[in-house]
Amino acid sequence: MPTVVLKSRVDRSNAAAARRVLARLGLKPSDAINALFAQIASRKALPFALATSDSSYAKEEYGLDENAVARVGARMRRETARERREGTVRGVSGIADLKE
Repeated sequence: MPTVVLKSRVDRSNAAAARRVLARLGLKPSDAINALFAQIASRKALPFALATSDSSYAKEEYGLDENAVARVGARMRRETARERREGTVRGVSGIADLKE
């Protein structure tokens, strides 16, 4: 399979901490990136919430109030549950699950 080289800058302390965790899991950083990208491609979204605890991003970026943020969250949970039932979202417990 052809590959590409990605370069990015990350916080030194986060990189060191992540490398220690990955080493305990028997993974290389590239394995983690491949797993992340596979999940993004599969879900067509990030595989984790990317917001502050008070949803300030959604409020500031989209002008949503607390109720609108709650409605969007509920809709996303319903859509994810539906996609799981339909089999369009799959769970991954290890690198082997990502290989097709």
